[in-house]
Amino acid sequence: MVVMAIERGDLQDLIFDNRVLWNHRALAAVLGVVLRLPPIRQGMASRQMKSRYLEYLISRFAP
Repeated sequence: MVVMAIERGDLQDLIFDNRVLWNHRALAAVLGVVLRLPPIRQGMASRQMKSRYLEYLISRFAP
């Protein structure tokens, strides 16, 4: 099922399937954009997203 979604370009719709919630729609849109990027830009976007996430976690939970 996952392989078929990847081949069709619908992986974001499979992961975030509840279209009623606005955050699912937004996250599906962001993931769809990232998946359509060339491989080099995908790596850059992934690295940038991870650093922001880690910075948030550190600022939120560090004493």
